[in-house]
Amino acid sequence: MKEIKPRQEWASLLRAKILVKKPSFAKASEGQANPATFASTFSSVFFQRKMAYSFAALLFLVIGAVSFSKYAVPGDLLFPIKKIAEQSQANLTGQTPLNQDVTALNNRVNELAQVAKEDKTNNIPSAISEVTQAVKNLKNSSIKNSQTIKNIASSLKTLADVPGTDLSANSDVKDLYQTVVQNQIADLQKTTLTDDQKNILTQAENLAKEGNYEQALEALLPISN
Repeated sequence: MKEIKPRQEWASLLRAKILVKKPSFAKASEGQANPATFASTFSSVFFQRKMAYSFAALLFLVIGAVSFSKYAVPGDLLFPIKKIAEQSQANLTGQTPLNQDVTALNNRVNELAQVAKEDKTNNIPSAISEVTQAVKNLKNSSIKNSQTIKNIASSLKTLADVPGTDLSANSDVKDLYQTVVQNQIADLQKTTLTDDQKNILTQAENLAKEGNYEQALEALLPISN
């Protein structure tokens, strides 16, 4: 038996196993919680919930701002949000660019009338600026539809009746008046009219030739409607 010696390879392998140190971060035994893993999981869940709550709070604020912006007028803090909401709604409903511009003019004119009626002097300059911008967007448009022309004419009539905000001398407003009057005259010339209506049309044509488009539109509204 004394002559029996282990193989050299086996002895080297055994010696290596004995000398290897057990790692300080040895795996936890089965069923034992790992504090680092628990902390990491808790942190991840907490972060996700925090993000969800933050998103919900932001969404709530956005919805609230959009709701309150419905009552905003030019010059108010929430008015830009109101315009964005109008644009989004128009895109969702598939309105043409021309119809969007006609609606915008009507809204801006009504807002100007509102701030003038409520004597919001600080808002009036902004409201006038918004109206003139809406007019600029429309004046170079190709307006052929008779109902569209009537809608614009109605907005211009409302604009003319706003006290203390005479825009009839504004070049863009004058151009829009001219476009609307000329289109209405062309439509009425193709329509069967009574003798009284023919006389009104003739009067409007003469006013238009003189460049009095606001008065011409005033004359045409009763028969165009």
